[in-house]
Amino acid sequence: MRILNVTINNYKSIGTQKNNLILEDDVTALIGKNDSGKSNVLEILGAISFRHYILDEFYKFNNGSEKDETFLEVEIKFTNKELDQLKEYKNLDKENTIFYFSQNEEIEFQGGFSKLFKEDLELNKSIGYLTKELIPYLESNFYDSTDKEYYKEIEDYINSLSNISNTIWIKYKKSLNKLLYILNSYGGDYICMTCEGDENNNISDLSSYVFIEGVEVNEEVIYNNAYDEKRYTLIRHIEIVKSKIRKKYSLLPRFYYRKNEEELQSEYQIEEVKKEIKDKRGSLYKFVLASQVSPIDYLLAMENDDENQRELIRNRIKEKVKYNIQKRFNDFYSEENVQIKVLFKNDTLKILVKTNENTTNISERSNGLRWYLNLFIDILANDLRNTNVIFLLDEPGVYLHVNAQRELLRLFYYLCKNDNQVVYSTHSPYMIDSNNIINVRAIEKDEKGNTNIYNTAYDNKFNTASKRETLSPLVQAIGADLRFNIGPQGEKMNIVTEGITDYMYYTAMLYYFNVPEDKMPYIIPSVGAGNVNVIVSILIGWGCDFKVILDYDKAGFVECDKLIENLNLKLNKDIFFTNCSDTYDNKDKEIYKHAEFVECLISEEDKNKFKIYYTENKTMAAKEFYDKVKNRDITLSEETTNNFEKLFTKMGVL
Repeated sequence: MRILNVTINNYKSIGTQKNNLILEDDVTALIGKNDSGKSNVLEILGAISFRHYILDEFYKFNNGSEKDETFLEVEIKFTNKELDQLKEYKNLDKENTIFYFSQNEEIEFQGGFSKLFKEDLELNKSIGYLTKELIPYLESNFYDSTDKEYYKEIEDYINSLSNISNTIWIKYKKSLNKLLYILNSYGGDYICMTCEGDENNNISDLSSYVFIEGVEVNEEVIYNNAYDEKRYTLIRHIEIVKSKIRKKYSLLPRFYYRKNEEELQSEYQIEEVKKEIKDKRGSLYKFVLASQVSPIDYLLAMENDDENQRELIRNRIKEKVKYNIQKRFNDFYSEENVQIKVLFKNDTLKILVKTNENTTNISERSNGLRWYLNLFIDILANDLRNTNVIFLLDEPGVYLHVNAQRELLRLFYYLCKNDNQVVYSTHSPYMIDSNNIINVRAIEKDEKGNTNIYNTAYDNKFNTASKRETLSPLVQAIGADLRFNIGPQGEKMNIVTEGITDYMYYTAMLYYFNVPEDKMPYIIPSVGAGNVNVIVSILIGWGCDFKVILDYDKAGFVECDKLIENLNLKLNKDIFFTNCSDTYDNKDKEIYKHAEFVECLISEEDKNKFKIYYTENKTMAAKEFYDKVKNRDITLSEETTNNFEKLFTKMGVL
């Protein structure tokens, strides 16, 4: 499952307004000046878990200026792969799930995930049977009915089962295993038993039972219980419930907050190995866990006096590293085949990496490969392989040079291929994908010291005093990439639009029309129609090929006049209106009655396919359109495709 958005209420500098963070399906970048609250956002996201309660200490750090309680709301959706696997549940793609996290409360949820429990007939049959039969059976066969504390505990288990469709049962495995243990016991004492019968379930050997010492159990009781049909029916239903819950909970993603970037070293002396193993921390200790070899074996491989034993242990470690780390890493990272070798020499442990017949110390490999390998070891050590993960990275690659940062950004997208998500903070313009600037979120503090989250970096509500510094990495990224991609040798068509929403609509449709990468235009969003001429002036100075798309409204007419009069551009050659009109009247005082924007290219039929209507929230409506159209989650009507096709054809894009 993927995270759609998280509402953070009253945590540290984050208050009760502008506190919702929308996540991309793949990579989301957080930008903002120092002390804006980026780390606070990542920190509380890292505390979220569907497998245990958020620690109480996080709830203590509430925003001092707010009276509301600290809580979180997390909205998630099923991935396309999961929807294919869950076809027996109807309309899961139309219903997201919201989870609620607050102190001293269970984790509650409602929406699509609830359907997995409500519509599972076998699960509900088992829960119904246990609810009706478990306590009466225990009362008549096991414990004294006056044992109120014991039965209160069993009733709590039953209540948890009854609420399983709207509440996460954190301790379900421990609780159900306890019930199984009880049902495998006799009288008033816990007596664990195992037995194997013949093909007719006849028990021939009482020695196969394991009894608690001092407890007297006669043979008749054993045989009576062995043939107790209700007891075995209860056990079977508990096993069904446990299996069903485990399978459904395994769909829930995991948040992994990588607070620092510890790197695996090329060489460790024995004292360093001992220290990391003793402290149970550090990159080498994670490497040991990932290899699935006992930490003691690593020490014995270096200081065992028996040479034969030492060599035997070393070979076992090498094989484990090859299978548990190297093989899995190559499944994870297919850029090139990588061999990971450990070498023991006297009191030293060395870690080597081999690619293309070239074996070197790990410290001599590329920054990108080292970063990815260290991340993968973290994943193995934290048991994150077989689940969707939201990787939370605070200023990753901050010490890497420019090219290494670009490589790291590319690896983020590679990491998301298996339905993972990456959320990272940065100050570096080279850590922003200027081809996908809608994945940038701006974080800033207002005059009261509250952190505000802007889900588009083009929000006009920024604090004017901090706007320049907040957006600096984005502005630099676009500028740097323009010079890098479309400098004097620029080969791509550049399309200048009035704003970020136009950027999202036009980019989505270019993907929808399957425009080849080498012919894909580079779209540059301005900040309002009045700034288009400034961008065009720069492009002319750089000798770049470009087109301009303007809204058919008063502001568009004014800007069109500027471009024609000051820069000698021509309508329908360099400048195009959204509606493909060949004429316009700048003096028309009633233009507002028939103004046309990019949204007018979308048919009413298609507008009704989206949850957000553009008159309610223009930016978020454009974002929803971008996501669903680019990913082909919807099929557009012929009217819509014809409208965009007419515009792109007139511009020479199609």
